[in-house]
Amino acid sequence: MMRVVIGLLCLACLTLTACAVRPGLGEELDRSVKEYNRMLRWRELENAVLTYTDPEQREQYQKQAETLIKQGISVTDFRILSTQYLPENQSGAVVAEFDYFILPSNRVKTISHRQEWVYRESSKSWKLKNGLPPFE
Repeated sequence: MMRVVIGLLCLACLTLTACAVRPGLGEELDRSVKEYNRMLRWRELENAVLTYTDPEQREQYQKQAETLIKQGISVTDFRILSTQYLPENQSGAVVAEFDYFILPSNRVKTISHRQEWVYRESSKSWKLKNGLPPFE
């Protein structure tokens, strides 16, 4: 009987530990947002599109990314101004600000962009619903 009680206590501890280690969807959203925007910052546009865009709109995003690369746009910095996680419909709204320049100019411009995110159960990941910022 004592072995059964000890076994159940160990099982309960392991279950609680596993639940505590797995981050919530809000934390996963934060991580995805930071990584996606970091990729934009370091001109990893193709990788950002493949990893974080909604598959239904991926072709459109790839065309946008190609256009940005051809225009010579360089993002020098980004800031996440706000992140709102909406658990009832597994979505998120993010406002990010980007500092950038377009070659051959060296004038740094700043743009704010609202990103709409949705959690996809099929891939167990956050996907971006709207396009890249309109750098001009």
